[in-house]
Amino acid sequence: MKKIFIFLFIIILNVSLAACDFISTTQTSPTTISTEISSEESSSLTTSISSASSTTAQTTTSVSNSQITTEEITSTESTTEVSTTTELITTQTTTSQSTTTTTTSETTTTTTTTTHTTETTTESTTTQGNLPFIPEGYNLLQDELEEIGIPATGDVKVLVFVVDFSDSAMTDAAQKLLDVNLAFNGSSNDLVYESLNSYYLKSSFGKLNITADIFGVYRASQPAQYYEDNYEDSYVESDLIFEILTYYDDQINFTDYDANNDGFIDGIYIIYNYPVSYDSGSDLWWAYQYYYLYNDLFDGMNPNFYTWSGMEFFYENNEPVNARTIIHETGHMLGLEDYYDYYPYDNFNKGGLGTYMMDYTLGDHDPFSKILLGWITPLVVDKTMTVDIMPHIENGEVLLIIDEWNNTIFDEYLLVAYYTPEGLNELDQEYIFTIPGIVIFHISAAIDNGYNPDSYYYSIFNNNNTDSFDKLIKIIEADMGGDIEVSEIVENSDLFQTGDILGQNIYPNYKWYNLTFAV
Repeated sequence: MKKIFIFLFIIILNVSLAACDFISTTQTSPTTISTEISSEESSSLTTSISSASSTTAQTTTSVSNSQITTEEITSTESTTEVSTTTELITTQTTTSQSTTTTTTSETTTTTTTTTHTTETTTESTTTQGNLPFIPEGYNLLQDELEEIGIPATGDVKVLVFVVDFSDSAMTDAAQKLLDVNLAFNGSSNDLVYESLNSYYLKSSFGKLNITADIFGVYRASQPAQYYEDNYEDSYVESDLIFEILTYYDDQINFTDYDANNDGFIDGIYIIYNYPVSYDSGSDLWWAYQYYYLYNDLFDGMNPNFYTWSGMEFFYENNEPVNARTIIHETGHMLGLEDYYDYYPYDNFNKGGLGTYMMDYTLGDHDPFSKILLGWITPLVVDKTMTVDIMPHIENGEVLLIIDEWNNTIFDEYLLVAYYTPEGLNELDQEYIFTIPGIVIFHISAAIDNGYNPDSYYYSIFNNNNTDSFDKLIKIIEADMGGDIEVSEIVENSDLFQTGDILGQNIYPNYKWYNLTFAV
């Protein structure tokens, strides 16, 4: 016999969200009563009660074939104690060739508190007994890359070299080295935002622990002007890296910096002391990730991925130490792409992603990037079902909505996450959402075409956020304003809220890029 699930939720917050025919989402508290009726020869009733005094929101998502819906639920604050009585008078299930009918004559639920009275709304939902499944055995981004920089998980040590020049000498070198160490290895309490280490521990949910060994200040053999003059015609960054590694060869055991044993030094960071070219000047004096272009070995290790970044970036936004630039560049060291649009006014896709770390160098990494790196596993939804998800920042929960799961994340699908402006999103709210809500991403991550030599942007994906017709990753704007395409910045109104239905009042008949209906 088919199982019939009846979910009774004591709602504690005053927002309810919905999402695809249909994803319906409701915010509830951690205090939840889940009642399951199993109909076989006889009926049995199982009730489980979980209670917490926290008001942390939970999202209940109901999915069927073609919509993403939001329904309103009213509530007040949380209770301190919950007592529940559920009485089942009679349950009868009749099955015919095509229908199943279930009748429950009465179900009552009462809620009391020991300290104060809480007004609640209780919702009863009947589903088809499906649950999202947790996929296994699929390839991640680093499985598809020919070479890997920093491994996506585990304990990783990287090398950091602070460099100055005869025509740009570093003053107060001892303090600058302390600042660099703070930016890479400091705790959350040491900085206004996060260090490289603390950021990636949080964003990866503890799966990636990057520590840095800081060396310097090293005086380059040539003045800064020499490297700028020869930047277009030679590999000046690789030349300088060779010079530095040769100098420190007797002091460093380079095998300590190959955590995944692939024969490459996992990560090299060059922090140069020269004015950053914010508005004009050589492209050399910027921040970027690139590759060592020679075949030299140091203790049998080949240099490969490196980050080139100016000392000035650590003092942006009038913060004592600002690590956001090296956090972003480390995303590239892991294999992630830029999600901003290099040419927003060309005839291809426009506006980039509009927020998050791999676009605006702020906030948390987006859920797609975390899936690519294996930090989270999505809940795959390909049938009608009801799902509870917590705020993404807490445990990484995200729904992957797809018409058919083909055991790959390199496909086209929707990601649905419950966004909250806290944690790694809390301090950087100028270009990110400042309210909670459901954020829906449209992902087109196929890699079957390989690298396109005619593309400006190197990518293993068929699409990117610069010069492919469809974006690799985009946010579906709930206000349908298209502002990301114009201003390249998200707005709070892009989040799905009460009453929003993707496929009805929000983008009716929303489609996949092959023009078949997505919802």
